[in-house]
Amino acid sequence: MIMGANISKEFFEELDEKQIQQCGIDLKVGSISKLKGTGCIDYSNKDRILPEYIKIFDSEKDEYIDLEPGIYIVKVADKMSIPENMAGFAYPRSTLIRMGATLYTAVHDPGYVGFPAYALHVINPLRIKKYARIAQVVFIATKDSNGTYEGIYKE
Repeated sequence: MIMGANISKEFFEELDEKQIQQCGIDLKVGSISKLKGTGCIDYSNKDRILPEYIKIFDSEKDEYIDLEPGIYIVKVADKMSIPENMAGFAYPRSTLIRMGATLYTAVHDPGYVGFPAYALHVINPLRIKKYARIAQVVFIATKDSNGTYEGIYKE
């Protein structure tokens, strides 16, 4: 069952009323980066290499950015703290899709604390303004989970 926004809003430090939707929470753009170099993914994460992130936009300093078609990394401005009995799933806002862009996201595991990052695929040129609401996250209860998040992408 999807947790309603009145429960989900408790998983965030700061939200304004516009972010609280019917069954989820809108997430704001914090920063946008370009990727440079080659990444490496393996089974054990022993050889994991992330490409370099070159920040091209920061909502704290910039008013907007015009993006050409391509792939970017969006770091969310909203810190989430997911309880040990919940998991989060983020989706692009429908307005973003209607403008010719989408997000690629992943599961937010139980116990995750931090500012998530997603891949932004811009298909049609797009202007993004500071703190634009770009994604919506919904939470579901988990049962019999295999522990909590222990990865490197926290805080």
